[in-house]
Amino acid sequence: MIKYQNENEFRKRKKALSRYFRKNYKYLMYTVFPKLKEEHKVDGQYELELPTNDLFTRIYGPMKLLFSVKNDITYLEDIIPNNLLTLCYERDLPTYKGIPYASEKDFKKLKIMEKLIWRH
Repeated sequence: MIKYQNENEFRKRKKALSRYFRKNYKYLMYTVFPKLKEEHKVDGQYELELPTNDLFTRIYGPMKLLFSVKNDITYLEDIIPNNLLTLCYERDLPTYKGIPYASEKDFKKLKIMEKLIWRH
């Protein structure tokens, strides 16, 4: 069984994920959630890294699903980076090469990191 620790906030982040990060959303819905329903994990806290491109990871860090298990019930806690996903939900963010950015500073970082990645 799957429950939410804070359903409102989690659903907002999931909607932002479906809008800006379609592949991650599909991976979460069709691969991760079915496994979480079927598997029986030991009680504890877990984090699962969602696949993202290298440029996104270098700017915002890895995208992770945080969840905990208690008495065979999985509690979905958060999707990180939660601040970016919350901004994506609240307003339309511009994108650069498919990656949303919240500020001019983030946009500059994206452009610089892209140049550095392509050099190597």
